[in-house]
Amino acid sequence: MQVRLDQIASLVADEDRETFLADEAKPHALAMFFVVVGEAASKVSPELKAAYPDLAWEFARRLRNLIAHEYRRVDWNLLWTIATEDAPRLRADLPQPPPPEALD
Repeated sequence: MQVRLDQIASLVADEDRETFLADEAKPHALAMFFVVVGEAASKVSPELKAAYPDLAWEFARRLRNLIAHEYRRVDWNLLWTIATEDAPRLRADLPQPPPPEALD
């Protein structure tokens, strides 16, 4: 999930809304990243969700379902706002995995 949120940040970095949305491919790539984030959110254990109840687990799952099943209803301006405002907060608030040496 962290990797996809980082990719979302990279995709919208140094872009303005109008230029980004005018691109033929970038909004669709953004949507696919959100599909992957939502799929990952749907696989999070109940225990982890309970430990981090303020994270938007359900929102991410529902956004994934909207994009995957009702693509024509996607509001590209809203997706831009989620990418530039909400996704960075989610990324910052996600629990960090332990460092590799802690797994030994």
